[in-house]
Amino acid sequence: MDMTRYADRSRYKNASAVLVAVICLALASVNIGIPAWLIFLVSVAVAIALTIITHYRLRDANLSSGWLLLMILQFGIGPTWHLSDHVTVNIGGSIISLVPVLLGWIAPGRANQKAELESA
Repeated sequence: MDMTRYADRSRYKNASAVLVAVICLALASVNIGIPAWLIFLVSVAVAIALTIITHYRLRDANLSSGWLLLMILQFGIGPTWHLSDHVTVNIGGSIISLVPVLLGWIAPGRANQKAELESA
């Protein structure tokens, strides 16, 4: 699968919104009895896909890939939501991990940056 096509901002917005929604649905599905190990596998796979497409999007926007550290590292900030005995989510840490995704949403791509420089 070619993940580089998500470097375009419009494609990235749609794909990242879907992936974040899938993660939220997977975490919320623990309340209906889905096993925690299955939720973990789905969430990790989707989080890896989100990190990969965010990497390509940040490269297209000429931003540092160092921003991905916020997605990879987990911060225990803010209130904790205990979904089950095995699944715990830190709300503040989850918000911090979305900062690179938001940067990908608002940062202009290389083609847009060149057009802005030429018009100035």
